[in-house]
Order: sequence, then C-alpha cells, then structure tokens
Amino acid sequence: MDFLKSYAHQVVSYHPEKARDDMFTELYNELCEEFADWHVEHPEGDEAAFLDAIKDHPMRFATRLAPEGSAYLIGPQFYYSFISALKIATIVTVIFHLFLGAIAGLGSSGNYFGSIMRLLMSVPGTLVWVYASILGVFIALEKSGEKATWLDDWTASKLVPSDSHRPISKSETFADLGFSLLALLWLLDVVQFPSMVRQDGVWISGWSVNLSESIWVAIGIMLVVDIAFCIYRLVKNFWSPRLRLMSVAFNIAWMAILSYAAARTQLISLSDVDSARTLDVQTLINKIIHGILYVVIVVLAVDTLNHCWRLLMPQRKEFMGSE
Repeated sequence: MDFLKSYAHQVVSYHPEKARDDMFTELYNELCEEFADWHVEHPEGDEAAFLDAIKDHPMRFATRLAPEGSAYLIGPQFYYSFISALKIATIVTVIFHLFLGAIAGLGSSGNYFGSIMRLLMSVPGTLVWVYASILGVFIALEKSGEKATWLDDWTASKLVPSDSHRPISKSETFADLGFSLLALLWLLDVVQFPSMVRQDGVWISGWSVNLSESIWVAIGIMLVVDIAFCIYRLVKNFWSPRLRLMSVAFNIAWMAILSYAAARTQLISLSDVDSARTLDVQTLINKIIHGILYVVIVVLAVDTLNHCWRLLMPQRKEFMGSE
C-alpha cells in the first residue's frame, strides 16, 4: 500500500470538494519530500513508520490545513469529528428505515408501498432529532474541555488503501440499496408491482417472467450480496482496489444474468389480454423490457471499464516510470 498517498487522500477528503485536487497534489509532494529527508536519518524505516513518527491522525492534520478564520458550528478540534458523526448517523438512520420498511412490507396485508413510503418519509424528521442529539453531545464535549483524545491512538496501520480522495457517491449507493431491497422483496413475493400497462381501458396484471428456476436463485443470491455490498460501501466511504475488484466481479455477474434474460425472445408472457391482441401487446412489452436491459448492461459495462482503468492506472504509471 502507498501509505503517503492514502494518508494524503484521507486528509484532503475532509475539505470541500473543489479544493481537494490542488490540496492533494501539494500535500502529497510535501509528504514525499519529508519522507525522503526522514529516510536519510532512518534508512530502515518505511512510510508507515514515518507517518507514525511525525504525523497525527488525518483528521487533526486536516484541521491544521483549514483556512484561518473559518467559521465552525463546533470548535475546530471537534469539527471534522462532528461532520463524520453526522455522516455515520445519516447512513445508519437511512439503512434502519429501509429495513423497517421491508419489515413493514412483510407485515402489511396489501398496501406494501404505502407502508414502505410512510417509513421513508419519516427519515427527515428522524434525522433532525438525531442531528440535534449529536450536536448536543459535541457541545457538551467542547464545554467539558475534552481534547478529542480518541484521535491520539492513531497509527498508520489504520489507514485504508485508497486510490482517490473522491468519496463513493452516497446517493448512488442508497439508490442501489433501495432498488436491490425492493427487488428482493418482489422476488420473495412480499410486494407486488402495480399494473403498468393499460389496454382498452383494462389494466394488465396477469404477466410472468420466463426464466428458469436456477436463474431466479442466482438473481436472489446476487440481490442479497448487493445489499450487503451497498452497506459495505457506505461503511468504507472511499474506493480502494479491493472495492473496485468486488464491483467489477458483481458487474460481470449481473451483465451475464441480464444478457441471458435479454437473449430470450419471449421474456414476458401475458395471460389476461384478449387473445386477438395478446401477441401485439406482448411483443411490444418484450421490446421495451429488452431495451431497458440493454441500457442497464451498457451502464454496467461502462462502470466496469472505469473501475478497471482506475485499477490499472497505478501499474501503468509505475511501468512508465521504470522506463
């Protein structure tokens, strides 16, 4: 692991996004120069030993790099801890409400979407009380004279390998989590999607997806793994080589499943449509579904290529540097 780069990524991640790129370049170059000087006096020491010897917790270092005269809701020494606590509380609260919604769907008799949506709509109100509680705790800590001692026992071994200071998109992760959870509930026949097609004044609800049982089992396993992976991404915050490899593997698995589904000519069958019109309506619906599947496959392919490029960049730079 490149400890200096990971340390610099983590430090600048606490600062506003627009300032991170320039700050990272400056900080990483400075760390490299300091390490080179330190290594002359400590030839046996590595990057981790250098960080342990002369650098603080990335959060404390980020506090020192903050512009003078910055306005803080909480004092500077607690500010980034306060922000981190708010982010963690947001993640935990949203996940908690998502699973409460799933449980409500299991227990309700018919109005699944209403039960789930009521719980999700209560998220902002819950967050207000959670944020107020966290603010009260940090104000009390500041008044008590606490010096953020929980940052004192930091060592470089606690650094997480990262190849970027840009955090994983929370909105994208929550969208993936919500979709996977809803799809899993539908697969388990806990919730049912409302009729989406109307013919001659009648909503079509009698439809089925023509996939083998083994494919349904594979989809169910992938949805469970996706839910776990979304939670893992929320906890980790930043992309690392391991996370990117996992994303590539999941994307390839989903592309294989979706490609198999898209290759089936009659993926959707209708049962409650007038026989004279069944073929036309069924053909149209299948074309629409196939188009959606192809778009999703392309999106997954682009995302996979992006992760592969990110994974190969360090090796490419190292190879070019050796030449």
